[in-house]
Amino acid sequence: MGPLATVDLMQKIIVSTNAVSDQEHIHILVDNNPQIPDRTAAILGQGPSPVFEMVRSGLNLEKMGADVLVMACNTAHYFLPQIQPFFHIPVLNMIEETAKHCQARGLDCVGLLATRGTYQSGIYAAAFGKYGIKLLQPSDADKAVIQAMIYDGVKAGDAAYDTTAFRQILKALRLAGAEAFVLGCTEIPVAVKMYNVVEDYIDATQVLAECAVAYAGGLRVKDTAPAAKAE
Repeated sequence: MGPLATVDLMQKIIVSTNAVSDQEHIHILVDNNPQIPDRTAAILGQGPSPVFEMVRSGLNLEKMGADVLVMACNTAHYFLPQIQPFFHIPVLNMIEETAKHCQARGLDCVGLLATRGTYQSGIYAAAFGKYGIKLLQPSDADKAVIQAMIYDGVKAGDAAYDTTAFRQILKALRLAGAEAFVLGCTEIPVAVKMYNVVEDYIDATQVLAECAVAYAGGLRVKDTAPAAKAE
């Protein structure tokens, strides 16, 4: 997936683990495969399917001994039903876990910041709808602004990217009733940190990282006792 997003997820797994030595961290296997075709382009019918490369990466990790798979890409979860049957181990669903997290926080209405592919796929709308959480989305023009920040800012490594228009989108969604903002693209947590855009965010990458630690039987920073490894 995105190289920076992959590093961000791995770092969050490490930081979310309550460990006082190297040996208390969980074993992480990483296949940083940037040759996986663009997920948004595929969903929009503008590029090849990423399924083959996603399956190949997952099988590589499974052969290396992984007990569970996680994907450092929100949009890629659209293809989860197609790739899961190829694996003998589960894939943690970032979208579903983020919806559960928002419900646990007592949120009734959130704004979704994501790629055009994620918006069009409807994966967040479906998951949040199950938990009775209203999901606000930007206008089509504002979606293009977010897309540009992801691709022309983060993916292009432009540290001086102008985020004025993005900040206006946050204000508009706040006025429309958003209590917090779901960072529904793994590059957006990188963006808001890189460009110092402060808000009340639900970082889907962070949610996934904490779920991965718990699944692997590690002690999460926010826990007081080791989480039991899922069967």
